[in-house]
Amino acid sequence: MADALALVSRLLDQLDGKEEFTELTGILRHIEPVLEDAEKRRVKEERVRVWLGKLKDVSCDIEDVLDELSTAIPILEEETHGTKKAFVLMKVCFSRLTSCFCCSQLVNRVGQRRRIKCLRERLSLIFAESHGFRFRKYREIDQPERVGTGISTSHKLIEEPILYGRDEDQKMLIRNLVSESSEEGVVRGPGVISIVGVGGIGKTTLAQLVYNDQKVKTHFDFRIWVCKSFSSRELRIAEEILQVIARKNKTSNLVELEALLESIRASVSGKKFLLVLDNVWDPRDADFSKGYLLWKLLRFGAAGSRILVTARTESMAKRMGATRMMHLNALSQESSWLTFRQIAFFGRDASECKQLEKIGKKIVKICYGLPLAIKVIGGLLHFKSSRGEWESVLREMIWELGHANNISTFDLLLFSYHDLSPALRCCFSYCAIFPKDHLIERDNLIKMWMSQGFLGLSVDRNKEKEMLGQEYFMNLAMRSFFQDFERDYKGNIIKCKMHDLVHRLAQYVTRYECFITGVDCVEEPDIEGALHSTFVQAPGGYIGEPDIKGARHSTFVLAPGDAIPISTHNRKGLRTLFTLCSMNVPINPGTFVHLTCLRTLNLSRCWFKELPQEVGKFIHLRYLNLSSNDELEILPETLCDLSNLQTLLINDCMQIRKLPEGMGKLVNLRHLHLDYCFNLESLPRGIAKLTSLQTLDMLVVPCDDEEEAFKLGDLKNLNLEGYLHICRCGNLQNVTAAEKVELITRGNLVDLNLDFDWSEERRLEDKIILEALQPHPNLESLEIRKYRDTTISPDWMLRLTNLRRLILHSCPDCESLPPLGKLPSLESLEICLMSSMKKVGCEFLGIDSGGSENSSIISFPKLRELRFSSLFKWNAWVGSARSMKGDASIKIMPSLHTLEIDSCFCIKVLPYFLRKIPLQNLTINKCKILQKHCQKEKGKEWFKISHIPNIKINI
Repeated sequence: MADALALVSRLLDQLDGKEEFTELTGILRHIEPVLEDAEKRRVKEERVRVWLGKLKDVSCDIEDVLDELSTAIPILEEETHGTKKAFVLMKVCFSRLTSCFCCSQLVNRVGQRRRIKCLRERLSLIFAESHGFRFRKYREIDQPERVGTGISTSHKLIEEPILYGRDEDQKMLIRNLVSESSEEGVVRGPGVISIVGVGGIGKTTLAQLVYNDQKVKTHFDFRIWVCKSFSSRELRIAEEILQVIARKNKTSNLVELEALLESIRASVSGKKFLLVLDNVWDPRDADFSKGYLLWKLLRFGAAGSRILVTARTESMAKRMGATRMMHLNALSQESSWLTFRQIAFFGRDASECKQLEKIGKKIVKICYGLPLAIKVIGGLLHFKSSRGEWESVLREMIWELGHANNISTFDLLLFSYHDLSPALRCCFSYCAIFPKDHLIERDNLIKMWMSQGFLGLSVDRNKEKEMLGQEYFMNLAMRSFFQDFERDYKGNIIKCKMHDLVHRLAQYVTRYECFITGVDCVEEPDIEGALHSTFVQAPGGYIGEPDIKGARHSTFVLAPGDAIPISTHNRKGLRTLFTLCSMNVPINPGTFVHLTCLRTLNLSRCWFKELPQEVGKFIHLRYLNLSSNDELEILPETLCDLSNLQTLLINDCMQIRKLPEGMGKLVNLRHLHLDYCFNLESLPRGIAKLTSLQTLDMLVVPCDDEEEAFKLGDLKNLNLEGYLHICRCGNLQNVTAAEKVELITRGNLVDLNLDFDWSEERRLEDKIILEALQPHPNLESLEIRKYRDTTISPDWMLRLTNLRRLILHSCPDCESLPPLGKLPSLESLEICLMSSMKKVGCEFLGIDSGGSENSSIISFPKLRELRFSSLFKWNAWVGSARSMKGDASIKIMPSLHTLEIDSCFCIKVLPYFLRKIPLQNLTINKCKILQKHCQKEKGKEWFKISHIPNIKINI
C-alpha cells in the first residue's frame, strides 16, 4: 500500500486533492499497527473478520482509483507531447471527453475528488469501529521483511529430507509388495494394501519412498501413481490411469468410459504392475475403483500385481478392498527430534545448535510426533537466529496451543502461517486459487504474485520483483508449504505441489475472498476440526453458483461443454479469473465486459478462436495467459491498450500467424512467451521498444521483404534473460544479419534453441549462419534443430565450457558428430533424428586416435544422461582402441547414470567401455537386433551390461 500511496501523492497534489489525500493517508497509518492482532483474532472472532473484510474492500477500491490515475496521466502526457502539467492535462481530459478508456472512466464517475471523499468517509467509519475491538498494536510491521535473514537459504535444505522413524514400516511395506501371496491363488486379481493414518502423519511420503525403491522398480513391469485428493468420476480416474499405462495424451479420442476401460485391460494384461491411489477419501471413488478398476480390469494383470492405497480411515481402506493394512502412528520423540533438527539447525554451527537444543526439544514435544507439523515448525525456526526468538516462539506455542487437549497438524500450520510476514502471507494464501494436488509452475506463480502487487511490499526497492518473488518462493518452500518438487537440468525447482492440509490452510484463510468451483469439486469432510474448503459441487455438469458475493479471486474447473457462470459477469471487483479446462470450453465475450478490475486472467486451454475486443478495457490487467489455445487465430489490436500488462503468455497457440501491430505500446511488459507458436510469420517491429522486456522466448526470423517486422539485429535493444528460441534461422540471407544479434555479448541468456528450416535453397548457408550465431561462454543449454549440413562443428562449440545440456535434433544430412567428449561440464546429451548418421566413433569421445599413450584423458567427465533416438542408419558405436586394450589413463563417461537407445533399427553392438561405466539405468526400445543381442544370460552383448541394476528392453 505504501508504494501506491507514494506513487500517487504527486498526482493528487497536481489535481488539487492533497488535503483529502493527506487525511486518507493518516487514517491508514493509524489502522496499520493493529492489523497484525486483527489478523490473528479473525480466526475465532466473526466480528473482527467482518471488520477486516470491510477494510480490505475499501483498500481495494482505493488501489483501483490510484491505478486509474497513474494509468491516465502518461497517456495524457503523450497526447500533449509532455508540454503541459498534469493538472492542465486532466482539465483537458474533463473538458473534451477523450476517447481514452481510463480517462472516460474518470469523467463518467463524476470526478476523482468525489470518489476520494467517499473513500475517506468509508475509511473513517472503519477506523472508528476499530476502537471497540481494543486491538493490540504491533510495531514489527515497520521492520524489514523476514525473508533473507542471513540464515542459510540453500537449495540443499529443500531436498526431500531424510525420513526418520519409518525404516521398519518401509521394509515391511516393500516385503508385502514384492512377496508372492498365497491369497492370489484363491482370489484372482491384484493384492490391495493400504496405508492408514491421520492427515500429516506421512502416508504419502512413505508411499513415495517405497514407490521409488530400486527393488520395487525392478520387481514390477510398470508403476502408476494416481493422486485422488479431490473427488473424480469414473471417466477421469480411468483417463489418468490409462495416460500412465499406455502413455496416451490427455486429449485422447477415447472419451467413452467403456473404451477407456477396455484400453486399460489390454495394457495391463499379463503384466505385473503397481498402482498407487493416493489420498482416497470420497466413498464414490472407493466404490468405483473396487467395482470396476480393481476387480474387473486390473485382475487381468500378472500374478504379483499390487494396488497401494493411502487413506485416513480404516473404513475407507476396507471400501477399497484392502486385505492388508498398515497403520501409521506418530513418530517417537527421538525420531521427531531428528526430523526437526535437520531443518531447524541447517547451516548453523555446533555451538549455536547446542545453545538452542533444550528449547528445540520443548518445541518438538508440542508437535506430538506429527511429521508435517514438525517440518513446518522446523522451517519456521530455521529463520529465527537468536535464542530469544526461539524462546518467544515457545511461549507463543504454549499460550496459543498448550491448553488444547488434541493439537492437530492444522493448528500448527495455522500457527506457522501467522509467523509469516504480511507479504509472505499474501503470497501463500493466493495459492488457494489452485485446486488440490495441482502442479504449480514456479515462474508462473511468481508472475501472478507480481500481478497482484504482492512483490511491491518489500523494503528493498532496488531488488527486481522477479528476484524477490524467487526469494519468497524459497522461503515458503523451506517452511514446507510447498513439496513434491520437479527440477530442471540445473537442479532448480520448476514445479511443485502443496500438501492437502497446507492447501486447506490456504483455502481457510481466504474462504471469503477466493473460491473454486466446477465439475466434481465437492466439500471434503471436516477432518481434525478444520473448516470446509470452498469447493462447490456441480450437478450434472453445470457449474454451480457459489454463495460468495465479495470474492476477489475465482477459479473455474471446466469440462467439455461447460461455460463460466453468468453470475460472474456481475462480480466487478474480481481481481483473478483462473480457468482450468480440459478442452472445447466456450468463452462468451460478455463474461468479461464488466470485470475491469482484473489483475490476473488465465484463459489457457480454453479452445476459443478469437479474444474479445473488450479485453482492451482491462486497464488494471498485469497477467494474461492465453497459452495452449489450439484454435486461437487472432489477437485484437485493443490488446495493446493494456499499458499495465507485465506478463503475456501465448505459448503453444499453433494457429496464430501475426501479433497486433501496436505491441510497442505495452511499455510495462516484462515477459512475452511465444514458444511453440510455430506458425508465427514474424514479430512486430515495436517489440524492440519494450525496454522493460526480460523474457522473449521465441524470435521468428522474417523474410527480407517484411520491412515492419522485428529483425534479429533488433535484439541488441533488449536486455533479455534466461531462454531464447530463434526460429527459422534459415531465413537469414547473409552473415552480417546473424552477427548483428551479438549473441556472444548476451551473458544473461543461458538457454538457447537455434531452429533452422527445411528450405533446400538455403542448405549451403546453414554452416555459415551457425558459425555467426556464436553464443556467450556462459551458455548452459543448447538445442540445434533442422540444421542442414553434413557436420555440426562450429568453431565455438568446444569453447562452451559451462554447457550442461545439449540436444541435436532433426539434422537429416549430418553424418558425424563433433568431439563432444571434450565439453567439461556437459551433463545431458540427446541425439535424435539424424537419418544420415551411420557411425559414432572415437572422434565423438574427443579422443585423438593418434595421441600419446602416456597422456591421461577423461571423455565426457560429467555426463549423466545420454539418449540416442531415431537414428535409422546407425549401425556402429565404437569406443577408443586404447580403452579396449585396458589403458587405465583413459576414462570414458565415468559419471554416466542413464542410457537410452530408442528406434535405432540397425545398431547391433554396444561399445566395450560400457562394462566400466557405473550405469544405473539402461533402456533399449524398438531396436530389434540389439534387443536380441542383449537378452539376459543369452545375448552376445549381455556381458557388457550385466552389471547395470535397472535394465528395460523393448518396453
